[in-house]
Amino acid sequence: MKISTASAVLPCTPETFWAAFLDESYLRALYLEELECPAFDVIEVGESSRKLRIVPKMKLPAPVAKLIGDSFAYEDHGTLDRARNEWTWRMVQPANLDPKSKPRKDVVAMHGTVRIEAAGEGHCRRTDDFSIEAKIFGLGSLIESSIDKELLSARAKEYAFFARWVDKSFAKPV
Repeated sequence: MKISTASAVLPCTPETFWAAFLDESYLRALYLEELECPAFDVIEVGESSRKLRIVPKMKLPAPVAKLIGDSFAYEDHGTLDRARNEWTWRMVQPANLDPKSKPRKDVVAMHGTVRIEAAGEGHCRRTDDFSIEAKIFGLGSLIESSIDKELLSARAKEYAFFARWVDKSFAKPV
């Protein structure tokens, strides 16, 4: 199992962070424009939860890409605990969502948290903790390392995009 952490100070309050994080237009711009996902859908978004279907753009080593294939998709299911300023998410693979299919153990399992803390006047610190577990003999650690690299790269892009989005969407008129 691979466990990673990423963090950034963002130019907004925790309240503004959660407002943007759960905003459908932000999500579409992030996944389709910034992260260049081939496909993205908002299945459900509420005040403290969301479900997204994502086909990520990935740069993976050849053996991993061949194993995963061109059409890898997953759902991201998350819930917000506002009292703790903590988002908990997990990856659900589509085969496990079909009630007609037999439940199966995921070959790759991912889950994590996003914690937000006030960080001075008008700023907050976002800390992402996530774990990746690939259960394929001989390739598990290669898959975990490859996905970890992709997630860390995506988080860095997301942090920069989020700062631009907040500046544009929540800027106070002069």
